[in-house]
Amino acid sequence: MSLLSSFTDAQTDRRLQTIRNYTDARASAAKRLPKAIFDYVDGGAEDEVTLGRNTKAFSDLSFAPRGATWVAEPDLRTRVLGCDLSLPVMTAPCGGMRLVHPEGDLGIARAASRAGTVHVATSASGYSLEEIAQTPGQQWFQAYRFSNEDAMQSLVRRAQTAGFGALVATIDTAVAGNREKDFRNGFSYNMRINLANIARMAPRMSTRPGWVYRFMRDGMPFELPNTADLTSDGKPMELTEMTRTGKDSHSPSWQDIRWMRSNWDGPLVIKGILTVADARKAASLGADGIIVSNHGGRQLDGAPATMNVLTRIADAVGGDVEILLDSGVRRGSDVIKALSLGAKAVLVGRYPAYGLAAGGEAGVSHVLEILRAEMIRTMRLLGCTSVGALDASWLNTEAAAAELPDLLTRK
Repeated sequence: MSLLSSFTDAQTDRRLQTIRNYTDARASAAKRLPKAIFDYVDGGAEDEVTLGRNTKAFSDLSFAPRGATWVAEPDLRTRVLGCDLSLPVMTAPCGGMRLVHPEGDLGIARAASRAGTVHVATSASGYSLEEIAQTPGQQWFQAYRFSNEDAMQSLVRRAQTAGFGALVATIDTAVAGNREKDFRNGFSYNMRINLANIARMAPRMSTRPGWVYRFMRDGMPFELPNTADLTSDGKPMELTEMTRTGKDSHSPSWQDIRWMRSNWDGPLVIKGILTVADARKAASLGADGIIVSNHGGRQLDGAPATMNVLTRIADAVGGDVEILLDSGVRRGSDVIKALSLGAKAVLVGRYPAYGLAAGGEAGVSHVLEILRAEMIRTMRLLGCTSVGALDASWLNTEAAAAELPDLLTRK
């Protein structure tokens, strides 16, 4: 190992030692990333109403602990669609992670594997799905429709050949959410990596010379390699083309999902479920799992918090499909609350992204271990021995029902 590498590793270690929670990780990412890139990861749609609702729904719930109990080793292990997890937290599909750090999706996937959990790879990755599939561990593939039906089917077939363990269809991106911060920062549909835009963005990026150095050394990636065989000219889409609109944009239709079910040999998961009707539709089409998700508040502003609809969805289809949840998870205690109301596991997106910004793969590993430690502490303070024992009795659901009318008490 070179002297420079040793120095860099020591710097990263010192930085990670200052990160003790989600807020610390977010602050560290803000210091390391140009504002345009940080806001792309951090921001939500329009007035960020749903973004705020996601976290409030967790904080409005209180626990019902059982005292005079010592739990030596709380068991966090669970099994989701045939995958054994050491903790009920998976890393969510997030586009643009190679802009956050050159290790990008590969670093997140490796960290998830080290933590003993599943990484859900996005088709909007800065690396090809084949490259991501070669990293160790259990991985699922998240599919967009992109430009047309043939493009989507090509991605699905490639993912099957590459060996991904499950297919995740995201249904809440008919058009891109109106993320106004991105447009103000110049991170929009018209952005391209060329001399004109580099010159225009340079003053904003120059305040983060470390990021600029890493980005340039990485070849200034701003394309989606998985789309190279989907376009008429054979050139990959730019990341910002994810804002395109129209009937041939990015969300699979229910007809597409029927095709996926018939052509995917393995578990099929539908992401973006917020209503009982959509949950039942997914189950009726043969989905094995659903992800209760509002895209982290990045799509429809005014959508409900996922925790506010979780219980009614679990009551309706919990016996037919496995239920996962994302959007708003900030603490290990949030994970416990989601499991208590019917989720089998949760997915986290921004938190690993902040860890990636702070320290690459090591930063992602660090924040996942923070979540694990918080879960263990919460389980001990609750007096609960296993995540498999969690149900609504571990929450003060009567108080919650007064504040969150959508929550239904589960006996």
